[in-house]
Amino acid sequence: MRLRLTDMHARSLAGLGLFLLVFGVAVDGQSHKLGPVSLDTVIVLVPLAILMCLPYVRRKGVSTLPPYLLGPAALVFLACALISVVANGSHFSSLLTVVRYAAYFILSMEIAVVTQDAAVRRLVLWAIGAAGGLTAILALSQYAVPSLTPGMHGIGKGITTRVVGTFYNSNFYAEFLILVVGVLIALAFTEGRFGRITAIVTGLSVGLVLLLTYTRGSWIGLAVGLAVVAMVLDPRYLALIVSLAVASAFLVPGVLLRVSAAADNGGSTAFRFGLWQVAGEAMRRRPLFGVGAGDFLGAYRGVVMTRPDLYSGYLGFGAHNSYFELGAEIGVLGALAFLVVTFVYATRGLYVATREGVDTYTKYVSLGLSVGLVGFVVNTFASNTFQHPQSGLFFWILSGVVAGLGTGLWQKEPRPQVAWATSGAGLAGGSAAVGWALRVRGWIASSWRSSWTFAQTAEPRPARDGWFDSSLAMRLLFGRGADKTSGSS
Repeated sequence: MRLRLTDMHARSLAGLGLFLLVFGVAVDGQSHKLGPVSLDTVIVLVPLAILMCLPYVRRKGVSTLPPYLLGPAALVFLACALISVVANGSHFSSLLTVVRYAAYFILSMEIAVVTQDAAVRRLVLWAIGAAGGLTAILALSQYAVPSLTPGMHGIGKGITTRVVGTFYNSNFYAEFLILVVGVLIALAFTEGRFGRITAIVTGLSVGLVLLLTYTRGSWIGLAVGLAVVAMVLDPRYLALIVSLAVASAFLVPGVLLRVSAAADNGGSTAFRFGLWQVAGEAMRRRPLFGVGAGDFLGAYRGVVMTRPDLYSGYLGFGAHNSYFELGAEIGVLGALAFLVVTFVYATRGLYVATREGVDTYTKYVSLGLSVGLVGFVVNTFASNTFQHPQSGLFFWILSGVVAGLGTGLWQKEPRPQVAWATSGAGLAGGSAAVGWALRVRGWIASSWRSSWTFAQTAEPRPARDGWFDSSLAMRLLFGRGADKTSGSS
């Protein structure tokens, strides 16, 4: 009896830590001065959540951790980041940047263990959905009364304000909302009647607010995430996605104007190309070690001060591409390793959903979360999504949830490929458009399953990675486990 009580208390402590993390960061992720020190909720609550989850994780032990969460690419990335610190004079701020990334990996691994418990997983998903819904209420107020919007306001005729919720920047807020939409899709497919209705209503509100951020990169990211999952689930959903996109463009004020502005040679698209050129020049100059983790500003200034043709009117700016920014900071190899890490994290839900024997709940939750994770990674090609702690944190949280869902499925064979090249039944199923979509889906599925990438990322993995289980550091941190039971509750 005492052992069960201890397990219950450890689980409750972990759930409380994750709940505080989700709401604390979603409500306020800005830096605040505390004497000479500048702190924010990410800096404070991530270590707190790690510590609060640790007793439960240590009871389960290192054998319950999915090894891919700290696989070879992650180790190469962390090694390159550390080397960049040493090679560039061991700046303490650079070291703290590396520690922050390491903390994200640890947090994801702990969440993968904790959310194998169905109750904790449901708590985390609803906490994220509720936090997104509450920020959406504030954002709608900001749209109704633009003076309530802090920081970024309108961007010309037809767009009087860009809502920011609690994020103080519309781009950061939109990145968070992509992930929230994925969570609410997962809940809408798996909850009971009341929960489903709540998730749908909240999801529609969050989707509307995402449009009101007027952040095109996030719109594209969400569209790609939805399209990828639709092709895995049923290509007929593509028609719904296209219909919603067209309706949004014509019904929500300013959306069509914002989309058409993408072709403006003097707009933000051209400005981003200029920033990417600066990042590319910085990588060309220091391809091995970069300028130091977290110091893209130094790389940016070093380039524009010596290349006036790349000067865009600012002496300080981000690369608007997480991988380019990391390439300038820690070297090309480190950036490529991080790209592999984030690609694997974002696509694990697709892996889980396509395993033989996967249950309906796991399938729909993993696909729903994949919408947000894939969309987030797509968006990072136009924004520094992973360098924005308040929004970026939720990528690592949801990646951990997906890893927990995959417990018991990593070694399963993929389900046999469905013959999508034939039309479905019924009026819609027999239409030319659906028939075309099915044939395209069949071609994509065949190409994907015959590719090298599928062989590396989707085929069954060995039961365990020996180095991971035998690692002294892993065993000291995560323990051997008080019990040997694992799996979803």
